[in-house]
Parts: sequence; structure tokens; C-alpha cells
Amino acid sequence: MTTLDAPATSTGQVPLQPVPAQGQPATPVRRRLGDVLVEKGLLVPEDLDVALAEQRNVEGPRRRLGQILVELGMVSEAELAQCLAELLQLEHVDLSRLTLAPDVVRLLPRAVAERCRVLVLDKTPEYLLVAAADPTNVLALDDVKLYTRTPELHVVVAMDSQIRDQLARAWSLTEDTSQVSRMVQDATEDDDEDPLAALNGSVDDDAPIVKLVNRILSDAVRLRCSDIHLESQRDQLRVRFRVDGLLRDVMSAPKRVAPSVISRIKIISGLDISERRIPQDGRTRVVVDGAAIDCRVSTLPALHGEKIVIRLLTRGDDVPSLPSLGFEPEQLEIFEKALSVPQGLVLITGPTGSGKTNTLYAAIHATMSPEKNIITLEDPVEVQLPGITQVQVHAKVGMTFSAGLRSVLRQDPDIVLIGEVRDSETAELALKASMTGHLVLTTLHTNSAVGALTRLVDMGAAPFLVASSLTAAIAQRLVRKPCDSCADGYIPDEDVLAVLDLTIEDILDATPLKGTGCPECGGTGYRGRTAVYEVLDVTPSMRKVLMHDATESALLAEAERIGMKTLRQSALEKAMRGETTFEEVIRVTAG
Repeated sequence: MTTLDAPATSTGQVPLQPVPAQGQPATPVRRRLGDVLVEKGLLVPEDLDVALAEQRNVEGPRRRLGQILVELGMVSEAELAQCLAELLQLEHVDLSRLTLAPDVVRLLPRAVAERCRVLVLDKTPEYLLVAAADPTNVLALDDVKLYTRTPELHVVVAMDSQIRDQLARAWSLTEDTSQVSRMVQDATEDDDEDPLAALNGSVDDDAPIVKLVNRILSDAVRLRCSDIHLESQRDQLRVRFRVDGLLRDVMSAPKRVAPSVISRIKIISGLDISERRIPQDGRTRVVVDGAAIDCRVSTLPALHGEKIVIRLLTRGDDVPSLPSLGFEPEQLEIFEKALSVPQGLVLITGPTGSGKTNTLYAAIHATMSPEKNIITLEDPVEVQLPGITQVQVHAKVGMTFSAGLRSVLRQDPDIVLIGEVRDSETAELALKASMTGHLVLTTLHTNSAVGALTRLVDMGAAPFLVASSLTAAIAQRLVRKPCDSCADGYIPDEDVLAVLDLTIEDILDATPLKGTGCPECGGTGYRGRTAVYEVLDVTPSMRKVLMHDATESALLAEAERIGMKTLRQSALEKAMRGETTFEEVIRVTAG
């Protein structure tokens, strides 16, 4: 049942106070919720009369009109919530799309939250963001301020049933954590029982430790998380998710829970639970909402216990297309041309976490056909792609990139993907392979496209060999996108523009956007990421410069002469179109 509207009299005549986005009362406007529902075509006058009669005839405390309308099936709870939000000039939030941090939800005691029909969504130093089923209940909002010791609330409207579901989710995680904690404590108090052995024996799906770990994994998937960090600290287990490139706290648990959580993750990842002195690597697969997600698991012994990082991997059928990655049209044309030739070397450069692997997989996906033999050498194999041969590097047994590449070249490949060029031997083999009828794709850790050329020379490759084999070099970064739900036009601060050598006049024709922060984006103003690229077309003139003056400054001058857009120029174009912000441009292209 819902109580989204204000208490109604027998005529439904109640003055509702529109509340601005920040949740502060404004000038009262006398409008009736029932009449608004009729105006929007959600309710016919005859049904409104029936509901009002039902309200008058029921003995005991007067029920709210909205509650009666929903019970009688005259309007849906969602329609009622959206109408109330419009009436009060507040944002309506679909809580089913959100995965909230339990520690934030639990800032308000459960009994108080259920009584007030309020859910805490986010906390900042200035205010508390809450979803309320009935924002007109001033007494309830005052109770929220009292219990959370927060002077200011920012209020949005949500369905009462969704608020209750989110409260149940947050507290179920707490209950699972508490049960695991009690099991560990009970086992510890028994001198004859190993607490981890007792826990590891509980493999039933309903076991608290299983439910707790599954909940962490499923929440990470729903939040579009790329990495899960579980950190054993001095007095707690800290859980953080990396979303859109930045880490955010999700929950914490008592320290005694940490060994059992870590052991459970080791079990499902095929790792040795008794070995806590050396790092281990494993894999597992989780199913969330019917979709199978592959996970790469890494453990690291630390001062207060093991730390685990779980990388959530893209599935093979989810590999993006090249046009969807974020290339400018002229950049995509150069890249596709380099992929269409039968031989040559294509380099993708950038720091860790810049999306290089995603670009490589998209390139492989674009070139796949039954007529081509495609082989990859990876460390590790992150995404399993159907239709190609993927080889895992194992340096400990001598299966290095260079050794693997020698074997791969005897397998009659058309296209070879090398996860990374790490040494001069692999670089030389890759260059020679790209000159003998093979298209070679690989990555380097450099900051710019022209830097990739000089890096190969620094690794011992002859300039003429690099010039003869290289067809394109691509540098990339990932920038956050403004949240679709709260993005609005804005004018960047003058100091931000100054860093970018811009003035207000330079952006008069632009349409910059910036998120103000909402539940959909967790208050960050950003949701999702896109790539920005620097694509170097290795033309005959560029080859000439490379063979005669292989300095980075000379190469950059020639690249700019032939029209290459730098990373900052590409990022600025996206900011001008509202695809990222000017602040993000500075963050990812600084230096």
C-alpha cells in the first residue's frame, strides 16, 4: 500500500506545498491530488467519487486518498508517485534501478525509516538525500533530521513499496553479516573447532556466508562496477566498488568476518584457502539477473590480512562495436583503414585502466570472418571470444609473450593480437611478423600516440623497421559522461577554462552539460564513460621523419601538421558537445 499523497478531507481539498529540488518548502498552491489525476487522464471523475466515498465510510483513522485509489486498482502506485512528484515540483526516482550502499541506507534506523516511509540515498557534508513516499509529511522529515543529526534534507519521491524493498535489502545484508560474525565467534570459542573449517563446510545456498558474498557480487554487477575491492583492515573488512573509474565505499563489516568472506571467494575461484602468504589468481562466474558474468580474482597478502580484487569482465557477446567506442569520424576512418590491410602493426597505448583491451577486442570483433585465422596471446585472457583461438601466457613455465608468439606464427595466422609488448624481443618479433603477411595488434604503456613510436625505438627496434611496419598508433583515455537523469547546461568556471587555454567566448556556440547529482548517479553527476582518442595515421611523410629524426618532438610536429587531433583536442570536442565535462578533460589529459 502507498501513502504518497497528503491527508485528504471528504472533498479531497488539501493545499499541497510545492517543494523545490533541494526539498525546502515554497509558496503553497491549492491543488487537489484527485483533480490532478483526473486532469492527466489517470482517473475518471466517477472513480474519484467512489474513492472519496470509501474514505468517508471507513471507521477509524482516516486513510489517505492515494492509498484507497491504489487498493481499489484505480491508479497504479507508480502513476501516483509520478503525479505527486510533479505536483510538488520534485524529482521522481525509480528505486528498482538503483543499487544502494547498505551503510548509507542504515544511517536511519529501520523502524524509523519504515514508520516515516523514507529511504536514505546519499550523504554529503551539506545535506542528506532521501526518497520519501510522502514528502508532505513534515513531521516524518523532521524525525529523519533528528535521528541523522542532519540540518538539511534534499527530498525526492519514490514508491512506498520500492522504499520497503530497498530497506529489506539493506538490512538483509546486515543480518547475513551478523550471522557470519556469530558463526565465527561461536566456532572460535570452541577450542576443538577451526572457525574457517566450520564456515567453509557451509556450502548451502542459504548459508549466511554464501548469501553475503553473492549479495556483494550481484550489487557490483547492478552498479556497473568494474572492480570489487575487499580490504582487510585493522578493525574491519572494507568493501569498495570502482564505478566509472573511481572507487566508492559500499559497506564495512566486523574484522572477524573478513577471513570467512575471503575464504568463500577463494573457494568459488578455485584458489587454495589455506595459503595466505603469497598472492593467488583465479577466476569464477556469477549469474545475476539471468546473465553470466566472468570474474578475475586476485589476492594479495597485506599487513592486516588478505586483500582481494575482483575484476568483472565483459562477456564475449557484449564486446562493443568500433563506432560505439567514442572515435571521432575521421579517427575511426584511419583505424578501420589500418585494420583492413593484410599486414601491418597497429599500436594501442595508454595507462592501465584506459580501455585499451576493450578497443583491441572491438577491433578483433570487427575483423572476424570465417576466412581469417585469428590468434591472441594474452595475460590474462579477459574476455572469451567465440570463433578465435585465445592463448594464455604462463611466464613461470616459459610460455612468455615472445615464446608464445614464435609458436603462434607457425599456426598460419592472419591476425595476431598480442596483449602487451613488454620487452625488446617481443617488439622485434611483432614488427617482423607485421612485415611478413600478418596483421598484428598490440598495446604499449605510453602517454601518447607518437610516444609509442619512440618507445619502440628505445626498446631497440630500428627506426626503419618501425617505419616500414607501423600503420597506426592510437592513444586513449576514458572520461566520465554527464548523468542523463540530472545533466543540465552550465558555464565552466573561468579558472577551469584558463587551464584549457579557453575563454567564455570560445564556448559560446557549445552545449556543455554537467550533472547536478541525483540518485541515479549516486550524487556524482556522472554516469557511464566514453573514450577519447589520439589517432596517428603513419603516412609516408611520417615514416620519413621517423627514419631521419626519431625524436618525439619532431614526430609530434609532423603529426599535427597532417591533422592529428591530440587527446586534449578530442576531449574538448566531446566537452563542447556535452558528452563529458571540462573538468573531466583536465582530469584525464593533465600533463
